[in-house]
Amino acid sequence: MSGLAFSSDAAEKLIAAYKTPDMEQQRDETLRRLDLKLGERVIDIGCGPGFLCKSMAVAVGPTGHVVGIDISQDLIDFATRHKSTDPIEYRAGNATALPVDAGQFDIAVSTQVIEYVADVDAALREIARVLRPGGRAFIVDTDFDSWVWHAADAERMALIMNGWEMHCADPRLPRTLIPRLRAAGFKIVGVEGYPIINTTYRPNDFSHGLSRLIADFLLTRGFEQRILDAWLSDLSETEKRNESFFSLNRYFFSVEKTRAPCRPIWKGLKSASARSQLGSP
Repeated sequence: MSGLAFSSDAAEKLIAAYKTPDMEQQRDETLRRLDLKLGERVIDIGCGPGFLCKSMAVAVGPTGHVVGIDISQDLIDFATRHKSTDPIEYRAGNATALPVDAGQFDIAVSTQVIEYVADVDAALREIARVLRPGGRAFIVDTDFDSWVWHAADAERMALIMNGWEMHCADPRLPRTLIPRLRAAGFKIVGVEGYPIINTTYRPNDFSHGLSRLIADFLLTRGFEQRILDAWLSDLSETEKRNESFFSLNRYFFSVEKTRAPCRPIWKGLKSASARSQLGSP
């Protein structure tokens, strides 16, 4: 997995970020595209605090079943405590070795997870393994070259954005995901860009919660506290001047399982995390 360690503190910040209106809207858009039916079996790979799982369980009804998998025991514990319906089951597990049998599910969902996995192709083959023939998958990931974040000190902003690339295994995964999905045995049904845009910097905004996660992460990677404090202050002052702007693109991949996975074709690809560390402070 990536350099973003989900300690109890990090998990709490992540849960808070998932509760923002921006993330609620993204979940709504995800559910609309999934078009779940009563009785379907769904696996959520990287389920986090389980908010999407709860909504999917309502959609599939009492005859359906939802299994949420996450590598963070803290997030699994939170999701289990807040489980409100019987068709949901949560398990700790890794995306490259899912703790479920083959061919169990009609639909697999993975939201902001695959870019954190060092062996992307193994994770995609696992998604194919657990789906029945003809099963569908919906994958959401971010290309971090797509983000725009306004601050008065543009040089420091660029330093922060570059440092944040260390938090995941491949900060530009979407641009290589289509051939990898095909190699894993999937037919591409659709690809969409989904922007998150904030023109304010307030506690309910995605960018506000993200800035706190970034600052905490970079502090563990050698960034000085004074630099991080100055950056957060810069964002707050930009908001006071009514000049805030943040944009980041998610990419939605809708696919269908058509055959057995091919052998890996990306063995020679160096991880983006290794490349990003060359330019880190």
